[in-house]
Amino acid sequence: MIELLFNAHIVVDPIALILALILIVSIVKRKKQSEWKSRLVMAGLFSFTLMLSMSNPIDLGEGGIHDMRGLLIGVAVALLGPTVGLLTLATGLAMRLGIGGPGLAPGLVAMFAAFGGGLVWRYKFYDSEHAVWIKSVILGCLISFHLVGLTLFPADLALHLFLVMGPYYIAGNIIGALVINYLLGGELSFLSEAQALEIDANTDHLTGLLNRRGLESALPNLKTKFAPKKGRALLYFDIDNFKTSNDKYGHAFGDDLLVGISERISMNLRRHDVFARMGGDEFAVILPEVDIEEARFVAERCRSVVGDEGFFYGEQKVPVTLSIGAVWLDEPSEMNAMILAADRAMYHAKVSGRNVVVFLENHSNSTLKRPIQNMQQVA
Repeated sequence: MIELLFNAHIVVDPIALILALILIVSIVKRKKQSEWKSRLVMAGLFSFTLMLSMSNPIDLGEGGIHDMRGLLIGVAVALLGPTVGLLTLATGLAMRLGIGGPGLAPGLVAMFAAFGGGLVWRYKFYDSEHAVWIKSVILGCLISFHLVGLTLFPADLALHLFLVMGPYYIAGNIIGALVINYLLGGELSFLSEAQALEIDANTDHLTGLLNRRGLESALPNLKTKFAPKKGRALLYFDIDNFKTSNDKYGHAFGDDLLVGISERISMNLRRHDVFARMGGDEFAVILPEVDIEEARFVAERCRSVVGDEGFFYGEQKVPVTLSIGAVWLDEPSEMNAMILAADRAMYHAKVSGRNVVVFLENHSNSTLKRPIQNMQQVA
């Protein structure tokens, strides 16, 4: 009975620690952050939990020590991906090397085996149509391949450890996988679906760009350092005579035109610039952390990659141009005010003959609402 209670400790302790981990992961996952930051945070949480477990292991004498590292490493790679799994594995390897003592080599091999089992599950069963409980049992069994580390012990000791402790290892991994897959897996699925719905609501389905709602959602996360000579620019443009082209060549050509222009301009923007389709044939580009000359250069480049090359309808070349209104500020500003000012500048580009950039250099946020002055026609 004493031995049974001792071995049951292997099952109970991991579940208690895992429940705490799931709670923290759920809280952290609900905070919006970049994918890489999220992975690093998840790896940190799993690594910290692994360190807690390895700091209070079960002493198996000549058989070394036992803790829940295999379950944590396997689950990390299975549910959260190779990056989180590798970082958790690295933490476990480093800590086990630091602990040293009997069973070092088997312990290291066991961790690699648990990682491999979780990786197999990730790519073979993560998206499978099997019931959750079946997938969880499979995950627990695959993680239990960490018992392969026992083969590095002398045969009699390895057999003894497998017969006495093996069933509890496997039971702990299966129960742990069931708990985690139902609780953490369900939470991750919910958050993934919610994120997919949010992305869908913020994306223009034709071009793949942000829509107006997406642009508004992106603005709070847009960081701009208003250093000397640095500010934020907004380009606002539409396609000249778009309705005429649409009527003449058909709506399919019009859609191809919108997609083609989006692709050409996207290729000429920086990774952190924000590009959105505002509706119809109107687009907006936000350029953070640029000086006035850089903003002029980007605006002209956007005009030229469309106007200088045109598009083809079959074998017929169709001239396509943009009228771009732009505004640059060297201080924080209301985005709606910038859009209105850039829209008015775009109107002046239209009346100036189209296929031009009209740039409003305005150093004061308060003057955006005044009649446009200090305009420059770039092209």
